Amino acid sequence: MASNSDPVLVTTARKSPGQERRERERRYLLTMGLRVLCFIAAIVLFAVGPRWAGFVAAVGSLVLPWVAVVAANAAPKRSGSDPVLYAREDPRELPPSR
Repeated sequence: MASNSDPVLVTTARKSPGQERRERERRYLLTMGLRVLCFIAAIVLFAVGPRWAGFVAAVGSLVLPWVAVVAANAAPKRSGSDPVLYAREDPRELPPSR
């Protein structure tokens, strides 16, 4: 089944939806992992360390879930240019024989 549209170069194709989802999930999990570390650091620092550092870690553990959700739900960046189309050359022919 042939297509009437011009072919698009593979280098200009967008990522597949599955790949975009995996990248968003990875970003979310990394941010939430950092949140868990901030939470643990806040508990430890309030107990034995400087209280200001515990406060900073506690604020980080409260803000990071919002950041994780916003970053995970961000739409993929769109390029401002149109896709580059493959430029077909006319086939060369030999001159007619004499």
